[in-house]
Amino acid sequence: MNNDRGFTLVEVLASLVILSIVLTSFTVVFANTNRLAVTNSEKLVVINLADSYLERVKLTPNEFIDSYPPLKNIDSKQKPSFIHTINEKNYDVLIKIKKETSAPLLSVVVVVKAVDSNVSSSVEGFVPYVMSIK
Repeated sequence: MNNDRGFTLVEVLASLVILSIVLTSFTVVFANTNRLAVTNSEKLVVINLADSYLERVKLTPNEFIDSYPPLKNIDSKQKPSFIHTINEKNYDVLIKIKKETSAPLLSVVVVVKAVDSNVSSSVEGFVPYVMSIK
């Protein structure tokens, strides 16, 4: 028998179903990869912003600490949080300052949270000071 009629309707439909399943799985993979890249990018911004504010406190402590060097022991001191905008996204920055030991060091904790999502990061460092004799 000579069969030159081509594909049947069932064969075409089966190939379309298989092709759509494969393309759908690729679309899901690409969408998840894009979402993960955006989340990782936001995490990097939050981490780098926290690091940069810790360095700013170390370089210019008078800007962030009310009385520097402190004239008495500080149990806990912090200024109100403020909003920092990068790439049209808002980030809440909170700087906590504590004096925990008798050493001339202030513990500085910088907490940065993305306002629109739940991504946050914190970094801790120490700012040295010399007590003034009065």
